Amino acid sequence: MAEQIAVTKLLADETIITILLLLRTQPLHCRKLSAILQKGESQIARRLSQLEKAGIIESEWVHEDRNIKVYFLKTDRIRIQITDKGIGVQYTPEKKEKFFALESIFQVDIPVTEGFIDREDQLALLDQPSFVVLTGIAGIGKTSLASFYAQQLKDGGKKVFWHTFSELDSALFVVKKLAMFLSKYGFPQLLDYVKSDGTDMRVVEAILLDHVKAADFAFFFDDYHLVTDESMNHLFSHLKKSEGKGKICVISRYKPPFISVFDSILEVRLEEMGKEAVKQFLESKGVDVDDKTLEKVAEKIGGHPLALEFLCHAAAESDPVTLMEEIPPFEIGSYLWDEIYSRLDPEEQQLLVMLSIFRRPVDMEAVKLMCPFATVRTVTKQLIRKNLLKKIDNKYIHHAVTRMFCLEMVHNPKDLHQKAAKFYLRQETSKDIMEALYHLLRAGSHKEGADVILNCYEMLINEGHASQLLAFCRVVDVPPLYQSFLMEVEGEIYTLQGEYDRAVQCFTIPLEQSSGLQKASLYRKLGEVYEKKREYKTAEQLFLQGLDTLRGEDAVEQGNILVNLAAVYAELSEPDRALSCCERALTWFSQSGHKKGIAHVYNQMGEIYRYSNTDKALELLFSSLEISQKIGDIQKVASTYAAVGNVLYERGQTDEAVTYYEKSLELSEQIGNMVGIARCCNNIGVKYALEWKWSYAMEYYRKTLSICEKIKDKKGIAFSYSNLGRAYSRLGSWEKALDYFHASLHLREELSDKREMSYLYYNVGLTFQDMGDFKEGLHWMEKSLKVRESIGYTLGVAYCCASMGEIYGEMGEYDKALTFLEKALHIHEREKGTWMVATTKIFSAQVYVNEKDFEKAVLLAEDTIKTFEKVGSMESLTRAHRVAAEAQLGLGSIEEAMVHAEASLRYALKMSSPQSEGRTRRVMGSILCETGEYERAAEEFRLSMWLLKKYSYERAKTYVEFGLLCRRIGQEKKFRFLLWKALGIFRDVGAKSHEEYCRQYLE
Repeated sequence: MAEQIAVTKLLADETIITILLLLRTQPLHCRKLSAILQKGESQIARRLSQLEKAGIIESEWVHEDRNIKVYFLKTDRIRIQITDKGIGVQYTPEKKEKFFALESIFQVDIPVTEGFIDREDQLALLDQPSFVVLTGIAGIGKTSLASFYAQQLKDGGKKVFWHTFSELDSALFVVKKLAMFLSKYGFPQLLDYVKSDGTDMRVVEAILLDHVKAADFAFFFDDYHLVTDESMNHLFSHLKKSEGKGKICVISRYKPPFISVFDSILEVRLEEMGKEAVKQFLESKGVDVDDKTLEKVAEKIGGHPLALEFLCHAAAESDPVTLMEEIPPFEIGSYLWDEIYSRLDPEEQQLLVMLSIFRRPVDMEAVKLMCPFATVRTVTKQLIRKNLLKKIDNKYIHHAVTRMFCLEMVHNPKDLHQKAAKFYLRQETSKDIMEALYHLLRAGSHKEGADVILNCYEMLINEGHASQLLAFCRVVDVPPLYQSFLMEVEGEIYTLQGEYDRAVQCFTIPLEQSSGLQKASLYRKLGEVYEKKREYKTAEQLFLQGLDTLRGEDAVEQGNILVNLAAVYAELSEPDRALSCCERALTWFSQSGHKKGIAHVYNQMGEIYRYSNTDKALELLFSSLEISQKIGDIQKVASTYAAVGNVLYERGQTDEAVTYYEKSLELSEQIGNMVGIARCCNNIGVKYALEWKWSYAMEYYRKTLSICEKIKDKKGIAFSYSNLGRAYSRLGSWEKALDYFHASLHLREELSDKREMSYLYYNVGLTFQDMGDFKEGLHWMEKSLKVRESIGYTLGVAYCCASMGEIYGEMGEYDKALTFLEKALHIHEREKGTWMVATTKIFSAQVYVNEKDFEKAVLLAEDTIKTFEKVGSMESLTRAHRVAAEAQLGLGSIEEAMVHAEASLRYALKMSSPQSEGRTRRVMGSILCETGEYERAAEEFRLSMWLLKKYSYERAKTYVEFGLLCRRIGQEKKFRFLLWKALGIFRDVGAKSHEEYCRQYLE
């Protein structure tokens, strides 16, 4: 009796009833029951033991990758009878009579997720087809992404089904779960079939195919890699054919077997997160990291979310700084052992361990080198299918987290590193050589590593590996003779990076112990550093010492020193001596057939001719470029691109110039050339200045200034000050502009840089011109002109003449103005400076407008517009249309004048330039006066005066036009008031013709 009462007590337990109902659908193990019921395993295990003892269930050990105890229901009917002898309990296996509604037991809820980082692209891919497979290594975040997507669909109105597979899930169990879900939403057909004991999977497949096409449904099947029931694969091979508006997403560690190579099923493979996403992930968990630490995290853990989660837990329980220094493996090792490694075949384990020595993807040749067993290709494919190796462009690589785990299991790391180095040295590309160096140092083969550095350092620096190479040089442990040569390599890298004091130290130490060719070479390298420091006299002395040491020996080194000496003389504004050195260098290089040297000479000669003969300069620079590209001299290609850009810019071919600046910047960043990067940032700033985007221009100028201050480049700092001054000048901030110009001028005078001093004189003159102080502007222009004529800077002379002609034209000295403008035009036409030819013509057109020679003005102005449209200079187009409008107005062509004025205004508004807009609105006001629209004209004049409040000379011209309007409408007093105000300004700036014009009306 006690036994029967015990059974009835068991059956009164709600959890036990639920366990029995679950076991009625399929056999299950304790952990799975615990997960379904969300109760502790100990509670479930105790109840299972009671049920087994009572004879209601039985158990059996099953081996599925590991031993699992599975429980089966012995009966599906229990009878309780009350008799005269007491309570009787009878339970024997009988035919099923009723299908239990297990809605409360079948869990279809979406797993809760905290969100995800760096998976937007994959999320978008999931949303595309009706059937999609999401794969990835254990712990990579598949379930998090899929559940996030599922929740999005649910929030959007879809009915979402979610099932997570276990090793023992049968196809029938999943079908029942699907049947209950579909029935809940008005599709009972599958449930009716299952209730009638239907087991024909063909019928099930047909019913499911009809339902999954419905737009309202989305089905998610997680952990498909645990499926062992082959009929499940058969079921999904039919479901994958669904093409409706519904969604099926299968989540697995590797591609499921029901997908063949002939299927067009989309597989979204989840990889590790990128560095930026890793940083976001860590910050979201309250762990802040700097860039250096982030590199370490990326190297040791990669972007594996689970590994990062362990890292964050550890960081919360210890000192984050110390932790980040070491980055231990935490529980990830045991996790990977349990979930992945222990389940692999021995050959799969061996291949993973051997390949962990590689940091980069390698081809099958490398795989065979490390794992020379017959089935290596098959094993590799198996590991790819299991998402334990990645295949990228026919090369193979570990996930970062599994690599670090497997690397810990390597027994003979030095031997493997030596093998890896041998493989990489066969490849001969710069990246492969850098990897070979890494492996040689890890293998302890320092002398072999030093030989590789000395043989390949030029190529490695050229191709952007300077910083890594420097790190290798510092740790290589070799005899003193090697150290001396390695210090030279360090010196060259420091020179490239702009760390000139360190470079001097690296070259000076071996210089004391060297002789002959090596000594001469070190003098040259030291001279190059001092040349970059703008200490030209010291550089000259060192180059001459190098030549003296050689005494006519070694043609290549003679040529190298001479071409560097030419650069010094060019900077000292001694072009004849510079060209003489170039010609001597060219002779030495031609005798020895040294192409690199010939390219250097052409480049230097191009730089010299840039200031006097731009055609010849471009011819030489393109010759240099062609040779440098053929021989792969990236440094010289980058500097030559910049030089070509400079010549084209000065000729007015600004769009082409910018193309070359951007090419130069890309290469300079690639090789880490800080001077080149600074130069290109400056030039791109100039490009934005041309587009009147001053905020962007100033951003690049400040970037340039920051780099130049860091590397102590006085010339670069002076350039930055000068350009910032020009920007402030164009924005009307005169005091700031003059402060920057004078700061730059101070540095130029220190460097004795006459050519750049002439630039500053010219820019100061332009600033005073913009301020309306023509006398002071002319004073600085004349200073610039005098210097430029003395050093033979022909293009600079033309720029000065054009601006001086413009000023004299405004001052009413028309003959003088046209004389200067004709001289400028002659030079620009000879040098093929299309933009500056047009600019000089528009200056001349303005002079003719002022002289009332409107026909000449129209011809010149309208001739320039097409050129400026081609160049894309908004400032020039604004001016050209405005001058054309003034000229057409003078000829009485009112409609033509208004067309040009409106075009001018459009460009002025695009520029957001108060000065240009104010000038154009004055002209529009004058045109409206002629059409009798006096109120509109008055509005334009008032707006013009307000816009030109900083520009006194231009504002005075508006006073005159507004005054003439006032006389027309009978406001004589206001007319005289405005002309008296204009007269005072014209008298102050020395604009004689305008002054006389005002007096004529006022007397």
